[in-house]
Amino acid sequence: MSLFLVRHGKTRWTEEKRFAGWGDAELSDIGLAEAHSAAKALKASGQKFDMCFTSCLARAKRTTEIIRGEMGLAADHIQYDWRLNERHYGALQEELRSDMVLKHGADNVLSWRYTYKAVPPALGEDDPRWLEQLARLPDIPLQQHPRSESMFQASERTLAFWDDEIVPALQAKKTVLIVAHTNSIRAMVGRLEGFNEAQSTAFRISTAVPRRYELNEDLKPVKVRDLTRDPKVILRHWMIRRWLKRLA
Repeated sequence: MSLFLVRHGKTRWTEEKRFAGWGDAELSDIGLAEAHSAAKALKASGQKFDMCFTSCLARAKRTTEIIRGEMGLAADHIQYDWRLNERHYGALQEELRSDMVLKHGADNVLSWRYTYKAVPPALGEDDPRWLEQLARLPDIPLQQHPRSESMFQASERTLAFWDDEIVPALQAKKTVLIVAHTNSIRAMVGRLEGFNEAQSTAFRISTAVPRRYELNEDLKPVKVRDLTRDPKVILRHWMIRRWLKRLA
């Protein structure tokens, strides 16, 4: 069984060092080029995808569209779901990281970013960002709309989707592509590789570098490979995987 994971390309907010979360940041010019590069790498792999799952956020959807165009993937083979959205950063969303450090203090911001169960301040009910979120994503039940999330909370709702939709597709021997975000990919990789809390917190994946998992009947990885020839990315991912092993 084959599973491919792709984090979306860079956005303007990435380059401006803003918190994105559920904000609908579009791909930057660099991100568009990255998405096209990812699409070419996937095509060069020779795989045909039976299913593609992606989030409801513009940066993942646009990356998926570019891959679809390169691969000739049928529209009815793509499923969009909010449970693959990025972690919700609450009142930090759309704000510059430097401004949030000045407002809340470096220790708090570092805790919210890098501690597994720390929850950033929530969006208020009259906050324009909250109201825009409700209007943009009306199909999500109101009680399930987050106003802030920890890594752990984002992982829980992603893994519910994993169990409901992705596992059955893999068990049916379908080749699956997932285009998502750091935190939703973190949850799925953590499930596949059996990460503990420290490993989950430390996990990182580069933008628009496809990762291929070959899985056995128990959905355990037998082979993992990043589809890139960029020596900087290869070195970065090697260092991350080495660090994750030390945290085991």
